[in-house]
Amino acid sequence: MRIHRAHTFRAVAWTVTAAALASTLSLGPAAAAEPACPPAEPQQKPANTCPVPPAKKQAPKKTAAKKQASDKQAAARKQAARKQAARKQAARKQAADKQAARKQAAKKQAAEKQAARKPSPQAPTAACRPPRPKPQPPASCQTTPRKPAAKKPAAQQPAAKKPSAQEPTTQRPPRKRPPAKRPPAKKPPAQRKQLKKDHGWRSEGLYIDAADLRKVNVFLARARKAERTISPQVRSIARRTKATVVSFDERLRQPESVKRAVARTMQGDPTMTAEDALGRINNSVRYILQWPDRSYVKGVQDTTKLLAGWKNANLRWSNTWARPRGFKAISSSWRANDSGHPYELQFHTPKSRAAQRQIRPLYVEAHRSRTTSQRRAQIQGQINRIYATVPCPAGSQLLNGPRRRSAERKAVNGGQYVRAVPVVARNPFTVHEPLKP
Repeated sequence: MRIHRAHTFRAVAWTVTAAALASTLSLGPAAAAEPACPPAEPQQKPANTCPVPPAKKQAPKKTAAKKQASDKQAAARKQAARKQAARKQAARKQAADKQAARKQAAKKQAAEKQAARKPSPQAPTAACRPPRPKPQPPASCQTTPRKPAAKKPAAQQPAAKKPSAQEPTTQRPPRKRPPAKRPPAKKPPAQRKQLKKDHGWRSEGLYIDAADLRKVNVFLARARKAERTISPQVRSIARRTKATVVSFDERLRQPESVKRAVARTMQGDPTMTAEDALGRINNSVRYILQWPDRSYVKGVQDTTKLLAGWKNANLRWSNTWARPRGFKAISSSWRANDSGHPYELQFHTPKSRAAQRQIRPLYVEAHRSRTTSQRRAQIQGQINRIYATVPCPAGSQLLNGPRRRSAERKAVNGGQYVRAVPVVARNPFTVHEPLKP
């Protein structure tokens, strides 16, 4: 390999020097041309004198065949793309032609409709018709008269009414003024007072005037204020005696129910005032405590001791467990020591409370003004049958309230209270009144 490289280098050097000498001596191309390879020595092989490229003559044939095949494939792809583009163009043209045809048909249809709406030129118009009062029709059809000035004499009427020519022409006729409006008639003062008095409360044939209604609203506001101090005591009693406070959300009686009770009491006795009727209402704030049958007697006794220890005055005590008919439970009324407001406290068992809920719709129906006496007697019989199924706890008939003491006070919330005497109601339904909506 080293010898071969040396010979190659020498041959290249000799060729370069020969070309330079030929150019300097201005020799022709033929003289300058010399053999590419110098004469080789006999010992050296002629094959090693000049580099021979590798013999690979079949490669160009293979590449030419591949190139020809790729050209054919490219031509086929171009032809397919041209065909697809031609198809798309034909489809677009066809769609455009269809859309143009639709638009033309729509325009033609609209033109036909517009032409159908236009009146025919031969139809007579209102101006060409002859007037009704004139028997003879006009000779020619004209929309406007020939002499409009002669048919309007109204414009010359103001000049004809002038009495003389000496009056100035600038004077205008007097304008007619509209008649003056009369002031509305004032209502007499007696009628106004009557309207104020009539503004009160009405419901189901019952009525309360405005003055008494204000007193009822003050009583209801006092009940809401007193409930804030009574409820903590009742909850404390329930925790100590292991009782259940039933329907605590309904502890405040509804205002409409209180108004109906006041109106019904005043309607039954015309001599009674609103203050007297409100004094009979002890259940504007009411609570229900419930114990099982076994712990009922002990729970009631402990409750009365706690209330008396907190200086709550007992106003009414009604034990109806020994009665054969009617309401069965203990209903009591108390006066709070802090606010001086009366409230109701009922002692029930689970079965007596269930019976009270069952008779609730019957109770509401019996207190309606439209209910007849016969229907009330039927309702009373149904109530008796419902309470007959309630068992009586052992020893509950002997439960009595605490000893009553005088409840007079000088002034509590701006009012003086009378002695704590139980109120006897005339209506049997109001003695043991269940919770109202």
